[in-house]
Amino acid sequence: MVRPMNAGGPVRLRLSRQKGFSLAALSEAVNGREAVIVARPGRWGNPFAIAAIAAETGLPSAQVQAEAVSRYGRWLAGQLDPALSPGPAPTEESVRAALRGRNLACWCAPGTPCHADILLALANRAL
Repeated sequence: MVRPMNAGGPVRLRLSRQKGFSLAALSEAVNGREAVIVARPGRWGNPFAIAAIAAETGLPSAQVQAEAVSRYGRWLAGQLDPALSPGPAPTEESVRAALRGRNLACWCAPGTPCHADILLALANRAL
């Protein structure tokens, strides 16, 4: 059954390596929207790796994940220290064009910080 696009706004979905997992089927069941993978490697993956930030900061793992997501948000907003930047960030326009109205899928566990939440907010913010 195809659900109307207004059946629910775009959400973050969790990828799985479980046999039989289908991102398309999960996305359809959740709200009928198309899903886009925003994990690494790929254009939308968070370039701030948890392992690298852990080595740099010595923070506990839960705080390291939050820092990686925070850096991602600051990077997209143009507010990140240039010394930490992995290069030019995607523009707000490119995020909207590619991701607006779509569910976003990553490996992060529900309830944990995830860069997909930042992308969802940016892509679907009212113009």
